[in-house]
Amino acid sequence: METFYLLIVVVLVGLAATDLVVGVSNDAVNFLDSAIGSKVATYKIIMIVAGAGIFIGATFSSGMMEIARKGIFNPQYFSFAEIMILFAAVMITDILLLDFFSTFGLPTSTIDQRDQRGRLRQRR
Repeated sequence: METFYLLIVVVLVGLAATDLVVGVSNDAVNFLDSAIGSKVATYKIIMIVAGAGIFIGATFSSGMMEIARKGIFNPQYFSFAEIMILFAAVMITDILLLDFFSTFGLPTSTIDQRDQRGRLRQRR
């Protein structure tokens, strides 16, 4: 049984890395698309500003994590097997939904729907 749990943890780490790549690339395209397209600054300057924003956001985001930790999910009420299944299901669903929404140009929580409708019209 320990081998099974180790396999699940390895799969979860792989899914977490995939989720980061899919999620961050989706956000990067959504946020940087208009800045790069309008040529408001050089590509290098836009990337420096975006990188600084990511660094500052990651540094000062502890308050947001505190909100997520309190009361939404109480792992002490679950067994280890249930937690592993729950985490795997959430990771797989998250990756599939974000990839599906990105593929078909549907809005996610980080992009304005009006912008997406404009992109859908341009594709037709």
